[in-house]
Amino acid sequence: MSFYRDALTWVDTAGIGYPALHQKLVELTMPALVVKQLLPEVPLVAGKSFTIAKQKGSRSVGISEITEGAEIPLDFTPYSYVNVIPYKKGLRERISRENIEDLYIPVIEDQLRRLARRMAYAIDLDCMTAIASAAGSAGTATGKSLSATGTEFTIAGGLGTKDILSGKALIESYNAIPDSIILNPINARDMYYLPQFSLYGEYGEAIVKGGFIGTVYNMRVYVTTVCSAGSAYILSTGQNVSAAYAPLGFFVIKRPLMTDIQVQKEFDSIDVMLTTRFSPVVMCGEFVCKKIGLNTS
Repeated sequence: MSFYRDALTWVDTAGIGYPALHQKLVELTMPALVVKQLLPEVPLVAGKSFTIAKQKGSRSVGISEITEGAEIPLDFTPYSYVNVIPYKKGLRERISRENIEDLYIPVIEDQLRRLARRMAYAIDLDCMTAIASAAGSAGTATGKSLSATGTEFTIAGGLGTKDILSGKALIESYNAIPDSIILNPINARDMYYLPQFSLYGEYGEAIVKGGFIGTVYNMRVYVTTVCSAGSAYILSTGQNVSAAYAPLGFFVIKRPLMTDIQVQKEFDSIDVMLTTRFSPVVMCGEFVCKKIGLNTS
């Protein structure tokens, strides 16, 4: 089953009081979300917790031969359950009346941008933490790659093509289809320094089919600072050859991104507030392969 990667689709009726401000903050927050895209959004309509069903049976693709007169094998899919309780995160920005009176509008907007960016970072960081802590396999990167001449070489502290392919193979052993790589900008720098990718930029798709920056071995590359420098993640978002219900995880949301304004008369200021309740959860940790030992600077 293929899972559609969606950006946040939050609708907030509470934002109706300040529609222009609410829309502005949502527009400022959404483009900054990177890792969040990998986890499909699930709304928690009622109650405090959300229970998600997870297949725990075999993902074997084949069906065995049946001898004449033998009983037809029974396929039974058992499920386990994961319970998720969303938590709240919020932040407010205080804007003094003097700033409103004296400064240009772009300066006020700069404060709103900072508020939205910090909220986006918090959401994305929590998604990255969930993926990192649930990684089903981990190993130290070798930095080894195969040159165009057939000679193996090593770049210390780098993510070599051999590391990428080994992580890809680990995930494929679960009949899953790897489709994503998450990197810190420092480690992305080292990977794109490899001749396999630099030659592509000069000579075209003969070296690495699928792209120079954006995709590597048909896996989309996400470069973000919420991924710690020194580690990289190769993963599948849930696509698999056995059509099993096996999403990487979910982004459970109880309270949409809400905005509010409060006049602070004693401070002669206005507070702009952002709050939300959510919880990212990873269901299939075996779909995540973590590579460590990479450069941190």
